[in-house]
Amino acid sequence: MEEEKLEAQVKRIKTKLSQARKADKEFKVFGADSHKYQLNKPISIEQVAAIEQEYGFQLPPCYKTFITQIGNGGSANSDAAGPFYGIYSLQKSINELADFNGPDGGQRACIIYPFMPEDYWQQQLNVIKNNDLTIEEYDEELARIYGGILLIGSQGCAYINGIVLQGEHTGKVVNLSFDHQLPKFTFEANFLDWYERWLDEVISGELSDPNSGWFGYSVAGSEKQLLEKYFVSECNEYKYYCLEALLLKSTISSKTFKILENQYHLNNADLKRISLQVMVNFSYPKARNYLHEYFNIEPEFVIKLLYWYGKKKISEWIEILHTSVPQFKDAEAFRCFVHILKESKTNYCQIILPFTAHADRKMRAIAFSALDSLNNKTKKNLINYFISGLTDTDRQVIYNTLVALEGIVDSRLLKYYQAIAKQNVDEQKDDTILYCLNNCLTYFKLTNKTILNINTDNYKIKKWFQFWKKP
Repeated sequence: MEEEKLEAQVKRIKTKLSQARKADKEFKVFGADSHKYQLNKPISIEQVAAIEQEYGFQLPPCYKTFITQIGNGGSANSDAAGPFYGIYSLQKSINELADFNGPDGGQRACIIYPFMPEDYWQQQLNVIKNNDLTIEEYDEELARIYGGILLIGSQGCAYINGIVLQGEHTGKVVNLSFDHQLPKFTFEANFLDWYERWLDEVISGELSDPNSGWFGYSVAGSEKQLLEKYFVSECNEYKYYCLEALLLKSTISSKTFKILENQYHLNNADLKRISLQVMVNFSYPKARNYLHEYFNIEPEFVIKLLYWYGKKKISEWIEILHTSVPQFKDAEAFRCFVHILKESKTNYCQIILPFTAHADRKMRAIAFSALDSLNNKTKKNLINYFISGLTDTDRQVIYNTLVALEGIVDSRLLKYYQAIAKQNVDEQKDDTILYCLNNCLTYFKLTNKTILNINTDNYKIKKWFQFWKKP
């Protein structure tokens, strides 16, 4: 029965490949101009068996079916027709092992899994991120972290697709990155289902739509299908992604909106939050009361929603945001908060100043960036705050402070500018900080080099007309 099902799917995929070529003749789908919907001839079962024996792991049946019955790589050494830049040939996938998870990486247990929490992932990265490792030790950690995965295609830049070789999730495709971002599994049961979904979305024209989102990062389906999947599933994480996928739709029905209202009332935490987000996205007026209600529960999240979906309704929130400033823990929420305040054209200076001393360096950097838009007279009254920014341990905070101070002429700043200039010499120099520093020093008729030779305590700043006088 399973063989008949697999045979029918292979037949469907071959038919859909032909349909996809016709549907996307101009290669509008991302990556299509690279693979051009071409595939090389399949590899033999005997060749696959030889490679499996040599490298000590078995390929998942779904993937093995693809390379032995549909195509193994593309023509002229390119990748085969498939998501993003296409599907590697088996040999190219094998070649990627050395730099990805080592020659024995495919034999190891796979320690990543769907809906893996961020804190678990950061624990796995702890050794590789926080220790000076030898090349051998680094490779060993890579093999452990990404064990049991074979790379099968590139998404561009640092993003790649892998397939799980063994364990509970054998055959599932996972989105990975070379800079160690949290892995995200695709939602299809296996490689062939994922591949067929891609063909369906090419043929329908969905992937030619720039608003369709990055392929495979959301649950597939129509509005009705997503809700059906939501109610059938017993997995809260999957239910969350079913509702999140509604955000990619251009509209939702009034019936769906009522379902979301109901789910908002019935659920807690993540499902309540995503229900609210979808409602606000499609109808701020209908979701308005829920936003005000939820502000008392999680103000940071509501601020994000206001920034994303309610910018035209900010006026009704200004008094609330001025009098009920959250104790921010989320830097991105604070960034949204700052943008809302700036766009409101209100006096937000006193609200922002305490955040220049926040324990989180990202918060401090955002706060000093916000002070850039103040007028020069106000900035001069805040010199002590800016001095704390210039002496901060974080380089982004220093950079943002320098940007905010451009055009401010105050002798109290000079010794701190001199200290920054001394820190940024030779191999330690930071060109971006030096660029901003020199922009500030221009108003003192100094540079990062000439300031090293002055006594900042008695340096006299000449007025513009004094440069015309003879000495």
